[in-house]
Amino acid sequence: MVDKLIEQKPKIYGWAYIVFVVAYFVIYLTFQCALGLPESWVDSAYLSLVTITTLGFGDITPTTDIGKIVVSSQAFFGVMILGLFLNSLSHERSKSLSDTEKQIELDRKEELRKSLEMHSCLLLDVFKSANPFAWDKHAKYSAPMDELEDFCRSTYSTINTPKSKVGPLHTKMLLETVHQNYDTLLSLTPVAAEISSEYLLEWSSLLSNIRNLKQQYERKMEAVKEGGTIDWPTNDDISLQVQELIQTSLFMSKRDKIPNKSSNTDGDKVAGA
Repeated sequence: MVDKLIEQKPKIYGWAYIVFVVAYFVIYLTFQCALGLPESWVDSAYLSLVTITTLGFGDITPTTDIGKIVVSSQAFFGVMILGLFLNSLSHERSKSLSDTEKQIELDRKEELRKSLEMHSCLLLDVFKSANPFAWDKHAKYSAPMDELEDFCRSTYSTINTPKSKVGPLHTKMLLETVHQNYDTLLSLTPVAAEISSEYLLEWSSLLSNIRNLKQQYERKMEAVKEGGTIDWPTNDDISLQVQELIQTSLFMSKRDKIPNKSSNTDGDKVAGA
């Protein structure tokens, strides 16, 4: 009950204060004789205002017992309503400050999320473009997910099928960019943790797959140093890592992940059984 009173808007108590002034003015004016008050509407209005504000000048006083009780009740309600008004005002102010702080924190976390999104999109952007000069491209110049989403969803479902448009050059650029940016991506782990545990889990998954791609790149470079030729990994070699990279990037961009077809198929079989 008390909590509900405190949670009321200050204007509710402001209007209640005015209503009590008018209501007691009418009572004083209507029952002047019974209350032992002067027969004047000005005196009734004056007494109502002076009593509810607890000024207590004492120039007008009731001469009957019932009058004293009624006038005292107005003073009591006046103090109570004023106290509730001030308390509600304080509560409203505290809530406003709390909401502002929460919004500032949400805005800050949104900026952190955008940073993660930007770096994950960089990998997909370079992978999509297959531009041999884009391996050292800065993350802030990467294409946004709006431009990459169709490519991501198409590649996710076709990368390990004959329909895939991913070739050796795409793989080369992805591996080189992963190798170039691995330390930067690793350093963003505290950023993901600051957003939430869910983002930390997703970012850790991305790093795990990125680490695998980085190791594949380093093995190919070692083979070159030993006098061999570069034989870039096939789509089957990188398909799982690319799919996980796509899923994490979609999550970082606040988009729905792609449903796992194998899981859906298994679910349908169970339902059919």
